[in-house]
Amino acid sequence: MRFAVLNADGDMIENIIVAREDQRQELEEALGRTLMDAAPLGLEIGDLKNGEAWTRNIDGEQVQLPIGDNPAVAEAIAILEGVDAE
Repeated sequence: MRFAVLNADGDMIENIIVAREDQRQELEEALGRTLMDAAPLGLEIGDLKNGEAWTRNIDGEQVQLPIGDNPAVAEAIAILEGVDAE
C-alpha cells in the first residue's frame, strides 16, 4: 500500500512510503506523522491541501487535483481535520 506522509501541519504531503496496512499505526508512531492512503487520490510529494481541495504545483501554478467524487476524499478530509470519517 502507498501511504502519503503528511507534514506536521497536516496540509502537505512530505513523503510517500510503501508498507502494509497493518504497519500503519506503528509507522505513524515512529514517524510522528499522520499517514493516509495515497493511491485513491493519486497524491504525490509536495501536494498541498488548500481549503477544501488538494492542489499540485504545475509549472509554478497551484492546480486543483481532479479527485471529484472519489470516496476516499471524505476519509482524507477527516484525517486532516482530526476526526473519524465514520
